[in-house]
Amino acid sequence: MNIKKLAGLAAFALVAVGCSKGPSSEELVFRSELYRDMNNIAKAETWARKAIEADESYSNAWYALGEVWVRKNNLDSAIASFDKAAELGPENMDALYALSNTLSAKGSLDRAMEVMRRAIEVKPDSTIGHNNLGVILSAKGQNDEAVKSFQKAIELDASNISAHFNLGTVLVKLNRLDDATASFKKALALNSSYSQCYVELANICRLQGRNDEMYNNQGLAYLTQNNLGGAILAFQNATKLNPNYALGHNNLAYAYLKANQRDNAIASFKSAARLGYADAQRLLSQEKIDWSK
Repeated sequence: MNIKKLAGLAAFALVAVGCSKGPSSEELVFRSELYRDMNNIAKAETWARKAIEADESYSNAWYALGEVWVRKNNLDSAIASFDKAAELGPENMDALYALSNTLSAKGSLDRAMEVMRRAIEVKPDSTIGHNNLGVILSAKGQNDEAVKSFQKAIELDASNISAHFNLGTVLVKLNRLDDATASFKKALALNSSYSQCYVELANICRLQGRNDEMYNNQGLAYLTQNNLGGAILAFQNATKLNPNYALGHNNLAYAYLKANQRDNAIASFKSAARLGYADAQRLLSQEKIDWSK
């Protein structure tokens, strides 16, 4: 639970004590959200329903109830609640996004797309809206249109990691493998721990017959998951296939280091350095690691 919500809860308690007519629907929704964040779904539902009782026309109260239904995996009830929230608040972006996403989860892609387009009409500069529309278009097999939506999302916010990743996955479907590689690398530049990007890059390398790089990317995926055994095996496979693969030796060295296999790490760093890998050469020359241990 974050500090702001704790402070809000304290303020809520003070208001509730000092106000004879009881808390507002907005305050009740806040309490529902608080309990939802605490994963106390029963109380979250109680306060969402109280918010609706206090003001049936309050869009966010119905949205809060919809979120409760999502947590309870009752998608039909969630859709009904989000529908009501969107009806009462035509510009309630949270409700529109949630409605579209829940419809997608139910497989109602046509209506999900309709709702997401409505959300984009309300807020044309929403990178979230264009990214989500691209996901729906891709699910419908409209991959060329999906590419345009993801590109628009990136144009609006170049730091949208999901849009870069999603664009990459669609470009793979279109067999635009070099463009897909560039998209995944842009996502990794924003978040180097994005494990699934390495998995997708490994798949592209497999499709292109670059098996040493395939294993290297598999190893990087394992590293982000802290699976050191899997990472070491993958990097070993990469360097066995291509003994001159400097990056593979370097990454193997780092995996060995994380696994406290210092002798193996030293040997792999030296292999990378001999093959001209600059980072390994710099590391050795600067003696950042006490090789005597």
